[in-house]
Amino acid sequence: MSGPSPEKTDPVRLIRRRSKAASGQRRFGWGSAGCFMLLLVGLKVSAGHVLQVSEWHVRSNENAGLMEANAWRNGRMDLSHRVRDTALYQDKVYNVYPPLFTFISYAATTLGAKQGVPEGEFFRAWYVALMVLPLPIVGFWAFQQVLGRPVWSAVLTGYWLIGTPMLPVLSACWTGSINHTNHILASVGLMLIGGDLLGRRRMWIAAIGLVIGVWTRQLTVAYGLAALWMAWTATERRGWKVGVVLLGLGLSVGTLLVLNRLKFDSPFESGYALIYEGRDADVIYAAPAREYGLFHPHFVGRNAWYMNLAPPRFRDSPAFIQQANDSNGVSIWITSPLLLAGFFGVRHWWRDRASRVLMAASLCVIAATLMYHNVGTVQVGFFRFALDFVPIWLLVAAPWAVVGWRRPAILGCLAWSALYFNMLA
Repeated sequence: MSGPSPEKTDPVRLIRRRSKAASGQRRFGWGSAGCFMLLLVGLKVSAGHVLQVSEWHVRSNENAGLMEANAWRNGRMDLSHRVRDTALYQDKVYNVYPPLFTFISYAATTLGAKQGVPEGEFFRAWYVALMVLPLPIVGFWAFQQVLGRPVWSAVLTGYWLIGTPMLPVLSACWTGSINHTNHILASVGLMLIGGDLLGRRRMWIAAIGLVIGVWTRQLTVAYGLAALWMAWTATERRGWKVGVVLLGLGLSVGTLLVLNRLKFDSPFESGYALIYEGRDADVIYAAPAREYGLFHPHFVGRNAWYMNLAPPRFRDSPAFIQQANDSNGVSIWITSPLLLAGFFGVRHWWRDRASRVLMAASLCVIAATLMYHNVGTVQVGFFRFALDFVPIWLLVAAPWAVVGWRRPAILGCLAWSALYFNMLA
């Protein structure tokens, strides 16, 4: 007797076959629209009370990106005053963060001034729309490119937004923290990159995602190299695809080099090493950075513990249990167990070239993150730097996770992670 059809036992082959069959058809019909609307309702019910977006604003005297935009409007590169994690160079203060939020702030303050918004201020509604609205759209789109199944695309998008560090990071955006806004914007870029490379590989979408990623989180340039490899090995329109990716790489990296030159007299000086100038009393961050540098293998053991093994802590409460974490990170695999599908499904996604290349790029990002000098001490109860690889891992693992017995496991992971991050946020 013959065995079962390979398409029924191999999740990746099944999903790829359906994806190719639908590649020339509409991917968003009434069913997709209905699932997307249910996704929005679910997000409102589960996370609306946590985010409270009606209170969101950008503190113009604390957000280095907005401060830099206002400096540009006044014909300067240096900031009016120093805030945390800005560089002190030749007695002037400079923003060291990548420039996307600065570009957005420049446009927002210019347009806002013409509509009666106080000069130099970021209109609150625009800020909320920028940070919140793109997330469910790009997430649902990306999972649809990989799966073509609107129900599970909605479920996995919901998991990404409320079952990973995305929720507490979003919650921290209510005052315009540039660290957190950059994580959110970079995640949008990563979804565009992953959805395109694992889907129809138009490459111009991946190039846009690359620019967004590098202009917010520099380490995401590793995914640009993955996109370049995929373009170089393409069987159709290879020259055009390589050119598009190179354009994205050149624009994203070139902009950083030009800004470095204008601020610090060298295209290869990012200014990050200068953020501890004048912070001699800072023994938590400044002292290790000065002793070992910003990146060093010395930090791998500590950061690996926070990322992979550190357990979450809880305490009894008269109403319910509550989280009781200290100021250190917590294992991403415990708080977001669906990411383990990246390990359990390796036999399946390994057969797909795009998945292999993207996962290899994510490992490069993880390796650099583990060597950073302060990763394990800057968030309470979660590991926010995981957002630099979470979208890729979820997209790669999705075809394996939505088949057979894994479906109820997804729902169980969603219930646990949503509960934990709601307590945290």
